[in-house]
Amino acid sequence: MGRELELYEQPLEQVIYTSSPVVEGLAIVCAMTTGKENYLTAELPYFQQLFPNHYVIKQFQQFQNEMVYDLFNLLIPIPHLASVEQFVEKLLHMKNDSFLYYLWGEEVEIETIQQLLQEPASIFNVEDIYYWQTAEERQLYVEWLSQLSTFKEAFAELLLDIAQAPEFQTLLTNKAPLVQASIKSLQQLSLEPLALAQYVMGKTFRRVSLYKIYYFIPSYSLSPVRMRIFNDSVCYILYGCANPLSDEREKSEQLAQQLKAIADPNRLLILRMLTTKKEYGAKLAEYLGITTATVSHHLDILKKAKLVTEEKIGTSKYFAVNTTEVTNMLMSLQRFAKA
Repeated sequence: MGRELELYEQPLEQVIYTSSPVVEGLAIVCAMTTGKENYLTAELPYFQQLFPNHYVIKQFQQFQNEMVYDLFNLLIPIPHLASVEQFVEKLLHMKNDSFLYYLWGEEVEIETIQQLLQEPASIFNVEDIYYWQTAEERQLYVEWLSQLSTFKEAFAELLLDIAQAPEFQTLLTNKAPLVQASIKSLQQLSLEPLALAQYVMGKTFRRVSLYKIYYFIPSYSLSPVRMRIFNDSVCYILYGCANPLSDEREKSEQLAQQLKAIADPNRLLILRMLTTKKEYGAKLAEYLGITTATVSHHLDILKKAKLVTEEKIGTSKYFAVNTTEVTNMLMSLQRFAKA
């Protein structure tokens, strides 16, 4: 007698691709708070006019650290992605200390939060963290903590009002094909969940865990932001899908090469000279007080980085700054610095 048994390894992680009106609603709150033009483009003025000088928006605008994005941390304790109403109901039943604990990404101990809620002014005795590092920031939190219940209720009401606005429903309908196309493009990549998450975020994670579940949620309203929300067991990847995804790590390598190309005083001076007019190598050498051979070496590095262009006029080679590429480099650096 014998027995033949085949064992198939089951994946440890569950992967969910989905759209979410809750994420779209939270993204619109972020867009109204920051007022950035690359959010919602056509739709943003509508929501700004619908909720002018809203209490919640004004509260978030006080904080210079863009704390509004921390609203997405609430997806960890409230994973009601498909229903704004269910999300809001759960939110309103959360105790204030739990609300703050998750809003602050589980970074502040619950005992400290309870102390702050009982005595907001005790924040002046709490160590510096990302949210408060100056006396002015601490004072803002003293006032905010003292009216947290009112704030939480107003935020829940705002989220419901956004979800019930006709323009919001139109947005969900009109952008559904874009969102679904983005999901399909991710599924076709055939990457392991962690690798796929890093692809979407455009960077290799320093902190990872054996997540039991991954959520990949494209959002039109979140464009162009990419965000990872996680704890030890759950990882949310939220990303704007108004433009096609690309691996930002490739762009970071190009940016690193360009920054390396200008990491020399003489090459910086060459770029500065060439911003005003075209010049030939001997003139640059004379200005810098170095040999023409050394100038040629510097120009070769700048050309390989696409920061300088070359043009032959008569028998001489003239060089000029590639303004478009330099501008793109500065914009890329700014984007990476804010990521």
